[in-house]
Amino acid sequence: MRDVSSDNGSGQGSFDLGIDLLPGVDLDSLDRHRLHRLLGNGFRTRRAVRQRPAPEPKVARAVGLNTLQNADEHDLREAVRVLNTWLRSPADVPEPAKRSRYERPEGVGQLPGPRGVKKALATQACGLCNEPVKPGDLTGRVRPPKPPMDRAFVPMGWLCRHCLFDRRHMPRRRDVLIRFFHHLLNSSAVGLNSHECRVLHTWLTTSGARSSEAWKLDPLDTTIVRLATSTAEDKANTWIAFPTSLTILRALRTGDPDEADAGLLDAILQHTTEWETNPFGIDHRRYGTGVAYRQQTLKSTDRPTFLSVLGGPFFLHKAPDPDNPEDEETTQD
Repeated sequence: MRDVSSDNGSGQGSFDLGIDLLPGVDLDSLDRHRLHRLLGNGFRTRRAVRQRPAPEPKVARAVGLNTLQNADEHDLREAVRVLNTWLRSPADVPEPAKRSRYERPEGVGQLPGPRGVKKALATQACGLCNEPVKPGDLTGRVRPPKPPMDRAFVPMGWLCRHCLFDRRHMPRRRDVLIRFFHHLLNSSAVGLNSHECRVLHTWLTTSGARSSEAWKLDPLDTTIVRLATSTAEDKANTWIAFPTSLTILRALRTGDPDEADAGLLDAILQHTTEWETNPFGIDHRRYGTGVAYRQQTLKSTDRPTFLSVLGGPFFLHKAPDPDNPEDEETTQD
């Protein structure tokens, strides 16, 4: 088999068709420029064996795009995975990503249909909840919000099936906590639908949160009533103010949560404390005190978490108001 020179992201190395394109490469560590170089070398390898049809369109369609010209880093990484799989098994032509035809829940728990879905080619972490996505599992990307809102949010990467379809209809505690984080990162009140209110109400009332110092300093009794009412009335959006949101997180942390929830609560409280105290000396004259400052603090943290690595804020969608259906992105499949 003909050898073709390859830059595996370090500028050295070579590979043959049928051999892994990514030996020892941490794909998540590669920036846009290096991903383009890696793809370029892979495409040249493919064309060295068969000139037609051109491989670029097939790889682009496999990640749900018409072309890779304006692909972001998330799509470029998936394109590398697709091309690598094709090079290792040349007879298996990449399948195009598909439009979602999955039945979605009705009402306040519904999310807009994803841009496209496909089977994961390698083990990777969900770009929202960080849970593992195994080869063969469904993965996909959401559509970005419409302009001008798209400029205010960071694009999410490839998500697991739960985060694509079910996180607002059948929310886990993890989903509610992540929602808190991204709303707080966006300097906004936290918006929960009725399903999320139910989960939070149950957690607050069945744990030791009531005995926490945070609850004593800032009682949450009125919030408990609001959460119960929103659950009973199936409200689309219930907004919790920034200070109350911090009290809730601190109370939950004291309430002896499960290990996974405790770890996520610790990460959120770590970052919110860093936003409050500015231990890294972020220049407020340059970044202000809002979203840009908080993003820079996440980048500067000396204790990275998956939240700081993924960044944000992400646009997690609020439920459409029944009285104003145009209030939310209601992208159809």
